[in-house]
Amino acid sequence: MPIPYTTTASLPYGSRVVTVDSVGYIANNFSTSHSLNVIERTTELGAPNGAVGIQQARTGSAQLQLATSTTTAPDVGDTFSADSVTYFLTEVSRAEEAKGFKVVDISFRESV
Repeated sequence: MPIPYTTTASLPYGSRVVTVDSVGYIANNFSTSHSLNVIERTTELGAPNGAVGIQQARTGSAQLQLATSTTTAPDVGDTFSADSVTYFLTEVSRAEEAKGFKVVDISFRESV
């Protein structure tokens, strides 16, 4: 039995649409983070006198809904773009049913 949607048909449930290697998925809980690797500079006596920050690659995670029971799940190494950044998948869980939807959990990293 299909689940009735309470939102628009173009985005039934989730935070955004993600196209992974030409297959569209609805992404739930899409989250990214961006950080700096900070290297402290000190004097010869160990007192801090500066620092430098080196940008790290963005990372993230999401849960992807498979559109139908025949939609293939993405695979590690597949790529997609979001917010003008290209990412590649580093982890993909086995497809499971959740709330009437078939979903996979993914982790991804910025392609630099």
